[in-house]
Amino acid sequence: MKILFLSQFVPYPPHGGALQRGYNIIREIARYNSVHLLAFIHPDILKSDNEIEEAKKELCKFCNSVEFFHLWVKESRMNKYAGLLSGLFYSKPFSVLAHRSKRMDSRIDWLLKKEQFDLIHYDTIALSRFNRNNITIPKVMTHHNIESNLMRRRAQVEKNVLAKYYLSLQAKRLQVYEEAESGKYAVNIVMSEKDGEELKKINPHVNIEVVPNGVDTTYFTPDHGEETKSVIYTGGMNMFANRDAVLYFLNEIWPAIKAKEPDVQFYAIGQDPPPELAQISRRDPHVIVTGYVDDIRPFVSKAAVYVVPLRVGGGTRLKILDAMAMGKAIVSTSIGCEGLEVSNGENILISDNPTAFVENTVELLKNMRKRGDLGAAARRLVESKYGWETIGRTLQQVYEKAVSGKPSLNTL
Repeated sequence: MKILFLSQFVPYPPHGGALQRGYNIIREIARYNSVHLLAFIHPDILKSDNEIEEAKKELCKFCNSVEFFHLWVKESRMNKYAGLLSGLFYSKPFSVLAHRSKRMDSRIDWLLKKEQFDLIHYDTIALSRFNRNNITIPKVMTHHNIESNLMRRRAQVEKNVLAKYYLSLQAKRLQVYEEAESGKYAVNIVMSEKDGEELKKINPHVNIEVVPNGVDTTYFTPDHGEETKSVIYTGGMNMFANRDAVLYFLNEIWPAIKAKEPDVQFYAIGQDPPPELAQISRRDPHVIVTGYVDDIRPFVSKAAVYVVPLRVGGGTRLKILDAMAMGKAIVSTSIGCEGLEVSNGENILISDNPTAFVENTVELLKNMRKRGDLGAAARRLVESKYGWETIGRTLQQVYEKAVSGKPSLNTL
């Protein structure tokens, strides 16, 4: 098949989160199809012309053509604030406004006239602005999260009154937009059964297929070297959910862990750590903040426990799949492992309040055998269900179903 793939970001480098999914999904579907990629540049990810060119070169190894476009709200601080202010009065969600691009519009029109595409893949709900009523080509939409739910959760934990109002407003607009747009696609792809159920509540008439996140099980492998008495969290702190998770852990959970295990260390790995985190690190030498690292594996390997204290999120978490593939013992909130077929006590420990989180983390720090058993079970789970080749084959079946016009077999 010939596929036009529209992405909200350039899926390279594949370091964490949706970037990792985007890169691996494109690599896998390119095994079966001719892929033409249109993507937006995020300057906080690709920070120079050299990095942009490297991304294009790498993606051209899989794609027949690759074109990038600038995201206007990220071109300057003035544009960002203008966009946020406009978002108060714009009838659609801010994310739809942020992805406005006449160049992208024109390029899509030109490609649709020049090429005979079999399918168009829209890789987030905000890109539905580039849908056309006159396009008869089968279309699929990916929901990495149910965005309205994600925004609502953000609003619930936000303490600033004005920000809380803005986020709540965006959550309502996103839900209206999801309801209106999701029915325009042959298939809506979600990361988990739970997300499928949530989307069905918004629009009961949509066709849904689950194509979960995955992990490169040859890149992320167990390292049976000596572990240190440390816990670790990885995730770019340019994302609200990760900032909130780390600060929640340090403010509500970490003091009690240290009281029980005074020599324990905590590693916070990820780009753009907030000033509050730097302040905590200066006060407490047992809190190590690295910022961005090229390779998280050496840090994760040495840590005794991998923690996922997420309070905001949706979809399925690639960071937790990476840790599971490395055979790590994990303590997570329910939100942190939401959408994964995990079993509490078998391949993960789930803790939804600070007291339980402390108890489970301390128990694992003390009990090497339990850490090993949990980690080995976690590795077996990702090998059986979450390898990228398996995910790629599942997505290919979804594409074929969309093109054939057959109804979804999903019973959600």
